[in-house]
Amino acid sequence: MKEMEVLGLSEALEENIKEEKRVIAFLLNEELIGINIKNIIKITKKLDITPVPKTPEYIMGVMNLRGNIVPVVNIKKMLGLPNADNVDEQEFILIIDTQLGNIGLMIDKVVGAITIEDEEVLPAPINSIGIDSKYITGVIVTDEEIGNKSLLILLDIDKLFYKNEEEAEARAS
Repeated sequence: MKEMEVLGLSEALEENIKEEKRVIAFLLNEELIGINIKNIIKITKKLDITPVPKTPEYIMGVMNLRGNIVPVVNIKKMLGLPNADNVDEQEFILIIDTQLGNIGLMIDKVVGAITIEDEEVLPAPINSIGIDSKYITGVIVTDEEIGNKSLLILLDIDKLFYKNEEEAEARAS
């Protein structure tokens, strides 16, 4: 609290500044998922994906995005969600910026940008939604139903795609 003096009267001021974030919301198997808009580079329709041999099964391949080679990940498979093999229904690729560089995520449908306040974020329920809670920063109960869901799951991109220096050094030697 700060003191403010106006015309000789002092009054206590409460700072009521709310932290707001914007997230891009999208659907995966009818689950409403959100990623911080700061991590989003582009949303694009599904492009030609070239498979790459000897990669983990959740990596679908690479695509050429304006001269840049971007790996494309089947996020459903990576998170262990059902219907991961049905990629024909996934029409969009969300290009995100991670510690590993740009990565494309196959998603079902883009819902839009949503503004959230930090105080609205609740702790993640433990595995009740099928996604490991270590990849979730929190959940938000939304006012209106979006895609028949009123629970927005916030993914932690830094924990999903991280650069492990020790692991990279061990592989090099």
